[in-house]
Amino acid sequence: MSGQQGPARKSVLSVLATEVRCGASTLGLIAQRKLSQPTDLVNSHIEFTDGSVSRIYRETCMRNLDKTPQVMLAVRFRLRFLGSSRLGHALFRFESLFNTLLFAAHRGFHSKLWLTDAETDYYRGIYEWEDSGSALDYAETLRIVLAPWVQRGSFAYRIMNGLSRPDFLAGQLPCPAHEADRWCSPARASVTAHPLNGV
Repeated sequence: MSGQQGPARKSVLSVLATEVRCGASTLGLIAQRKLSQPTDLVNSHIEFTDGSVSRIYRETCMRNLDKTPQVMLAVRFRLRFLGSSRLGHALFRFESLFNTLLFAAHRGFHSKLWLTDAETDYYRGIYEWEDSGSALDYAETLRIVLAPWVQRGSFAYRIMNGLSRPDFLAGQLPCPAHEADRWCSPARASVTAHPLNGV
């Protein structure tokens, strides 16, 4: 498991240029029907080893890729302006669909699970990525994109090498020794197929 910060900080202008290119390329992927939104896992819940539970509210996948993803990337953040407003968070989850433009055409992207946690107001993204280099490049880009919108100190990411998504969701990642890393480590056999408390 690795990574809070990349080896070189990106400039805001370089990130802006990257995201403009990514958005244009993602529109092409959509037009070519190369993106899908499976629903099998939507409304399932994942329990993490820090005791938190998040609901999967969306999944985005690339279709028909030849290469097998080699790493998992987990991202977490808490939005700065919404507080605990249920309406505000519902609107954000709807709007966040358009944020697909900011990641789907990044080099090495395979899939993303979009997670929300009503108890802590944290959002998580659980990604499959082709290699650790492209995952790190995206995570550092995302750090800058989100900086104006997230609570200070709430953004974090972890890159997990050599771990498949089925093994990740089954809790095959060893429980991290440090409490600060447990937010991205699912408990063993943690995925439940039905919403909790009707959330």
